[in-house]
Amino acid sequence: MLPCNAYRFLYAFKDTPISEAIVRISKDHPDINISFIYKELDNYRTSARINTDDAFDALRQTIGLNPISVIRKDKNYYIEALQHGKFKYTGRVIGSDNEPVVAATVMLLSPNDSTVITYGITDNDGGFSIPCDRQGVIGKLSCLGYKTTLRKFDTFSVGTIIIPERTVALREIKVDADNTFLYPDKSVYIPSARQKRASTDATDLLRNMAIPQITVNPIDGKVTGNTGKPIAIYINNMEASKEELQGLNTQDVRKVEYLEFPTDPRFHGAEYVINFLVQEYEYGGYTKISTTDDFLIGFANNTTLYSKFSHEKWTLDLYMGSDNKNNHHHGNSTEATYSLIDETGNNYELKRSETLENSHYKQDQFPITLRATLNSDKVQVRNTLGYTHSDTHTDNQSGILKYDPSNGKEYSLSIQNPVVSNTCAYNGMVYLSLPKNVSINITPKFTFTHSNDRYMYETSFQDEAIVRNARENAYWYRVDASLSKKINDNNTIDFGVNGGEWINILTYRGTNNYHDTFHLGFAAALLAYNYRNRKVSMKARAGICHEPSRINNITDKLTYPFAGLNISWSPNFRNTLTAYLEYSTSSYTIQTKVSDVITQNEFMYITGNPHLKSAPMFGAMLSYMWIPSRNLSFNAYGSIIETFKRAVTVYEPFDNGNSLLRTYINDGNMINSSIGLSANWKTLNDRLQIYANGRQSVFRTTGIYYKMLCPFSFTLQATYYLGNFYFQAYWQSLQKQLDSINPETYSLRNFHNISMGWSDSRWNIRLTAANFFNHGWIDATEHLESNLYSNHTSITGVDTHSKIRVTASYTFGYGKKISVGNEIGQQSGSTSAILK
Repeated sequence: MLPCNAYRFLYAFKDTPISEAIVRISKDHPDINISFIYKELDNYRTSARINTDDAFDALRQTIGLNPISVIRKDKNYYIEALQHGKFKYTGRVIGSDNEPVVAATVMLLSPNDSTVITYGITDNDGGFSIPCDRQGVIGKLSCLGYKTTLRKFDTFSVGTIIIPERTVALREIKVDADNTFLYPDKSVYIPSARQKRASTDATDLLRNMAIPQITVNPIDGKVTGNTGKPIAIYINNMEASKEELQGLNTQDVRKVEYLEFPTDPRFHGAEYVINFLVQEYEYGGYTKISTTDDFLIGFANNTTLYSKFSHEKWTLDLYMGSDNKNNHHHGNSTEATYSLIDETGNNYELKRSETLENSHYKQDQFPITLRATLNSDKVQVRNTLGYTHSDTHTDNQSGILKYDPSNGKEYSLSIQNPVVSNTCAYNGMVYLSLPKNVSINITPKFTFTHSNDRYMYETSFQDEAIVRNARENAYWYRVDASLSKKINDNNTIDFGVNGGEWINILTYRGTNNYHDTFHLGFAAALLAYNYRNRKVSMKARAGICHEPSRINNITDKLTYPFAGLNISWSPNFRNTLTAYLEYSTSSYTIQTKVSDVITQNEFMYITGNPHLKSAPMFGAMLSYMWIPSRNLSFNAYGSIIETFKRAVTVYEPFDNGNSLLRTYINDGNMINSSIGLSANWKTLNDRLQIYANGRQSVFRTTGIYYKMLCPFSFTLQATYYLGNFYFQAYWQSLQKQLDSINPETYSLRNFHNISMGWSDSRWNIRLTAANFFNHGWIDATEHLESNLYSNHTSITGVDTHSKIRVTASYTFGYGKKISVGNEIGQQSGSTSAILK
């Protein structure tokens, strides 16, 4: 392999407009003079790899087979489209499998004598745009492996054209095209047709692509970075929810971008972003129906319907869903030790154990969402309205309660906690692209949730039950506004402001009676500078945030700065080194700040701390991405995050020492560090893909709780494709971590599954056997130790128990096919302040 500086002209374009490619060459080599004759160069694209010392050769390689001429005179180069026109013939070429036909030749022929007027080459999405003013031409479409097709073009917009594959047998042609490209500010992944066809939704596609920089939780589908950082997910540069991603037709995904600290204001300052780029069409619609059923764990079904209709610049979306659960494996068993004071004033230890014997959990959720989007070259406007009804009809637990010291008697225990909530949500977005490289983005959001939470705790040890009936109205709103100014191709300045508030109006009735009003607000301003060239990307940002709060009549204010610096170096398309430094502040939720004192059991009361302070935080991250070949990629990563004077749970004597009070204070630091390596390897003509990720973590806390935990975790996944069938095996080891607030160690049991499925352009049917080596219903354990209270809790659930899952989805279109992406979904509710 030649070193990266062996040639004077060294480029690797990927579906780049030729005009943009030539501008890049011209700026990199000011000693040559390149002149554009006609602006139609924007209609043509290039994916050329250039390795030469000669400028003329570099320009010819860039243009490739496109109908463009290059004339050289001394050191002057004149580039001209062979065909000029006010109008353009546009369309898209696909095969009978609905996959784009790349690099097909589209000739425009005279209807009189079939002479060639002009021609074009389809891009990576099968699209073409050919300048030509003559009407009523004949289109001749040809590509290796497909039948040559003739079509009369009566209009300039010819839509989608299907050309059939050849029926004659051809020798297998192996094309070793790269599907991963590294840039200073992003990594671009091209999903294969097999990966898209085998995926039921967007999250499933990420899992099948096995992108080395991210992890996908096998239980809840949450997508995070390797170091645990949250990743925001977008579709066509617009924010998408988990439910929206569920409706995505993955076969229309052209590429997936992984971005670190993107400069586009539509990403709202997110640090890490996955952006799905999907095909958009002029008009038409489609409907997708998906259903998932779990067996051997009770009843669990999730069914969604998504429908979209688009006409010109407008798109309307409808999402409806039903999520239903009904099982008898839900609850906790706890062995706890209380340090109390007896009637004589002496300290003593009481051991209290709750053993779960029976449980019943039944929940139904019904979301519906409507969305309207206006999308043009300079303006994007989106309005989304959503409603969700959630009803936990039954959440019952019963078992045995024991004490030590005691008279040897056992007591019965019963807990009931039905909850009903209704949520209305609005999400808006306005994006304006203004003259002089200025853009403005405004995003308003509002959510209202009304909840009725009924809790009753009964034991035969006490005559009276503990009753907590909570009725809550929770409001949340937020507005983000940003202005971005692109100074030149390398430099951009961003200015942003945002503000919002959580408002909770809460009434408790029963054992404890309260009426509360909580306000927790924020307002922030941010200034950012971005620099980017071919090899280096840098983003520096700094700002200030003000957080006022009012918990009933107790007010508090906090103002703090935040700053971050991200630098990424990518010497070529196969290597990227990224470093990140951050100083910020970790804010805490309303539940940790409420002043009410609520009875939890006969010996424990719980409350919050309205004077709890936010905790300063410093973080550093280093990541190296390496792609030695198209079949192999690695990501080595490491991070350290230290939170200072964090919020921690403490237990204090209460009621003259006869019981304990759980509350929160600021104390000690928490250090969370990790190093790891992930790899993705493909072989057997990409039919077999193996992904592995190993991570060594170190958790350490200081202050009144000094703890250290050094867990190692490992994930392994193998996928094999055989025609329309696919097979996958997955294994994730035991997961351990220290909780960031509670002085407890959390352990989640291993998760494993094998699955097989069949899919085509419309259907995807999958059968999965999960956790068949796991026995019992204990999903996880928690071990807590403090000076006055300790416990060991076994969490009963169905997440890691053996089960059979059947998944099916069906997508059908009507009219002309449109963009199958950016689907809407269930809207989340406001944050609750109810203590539990």
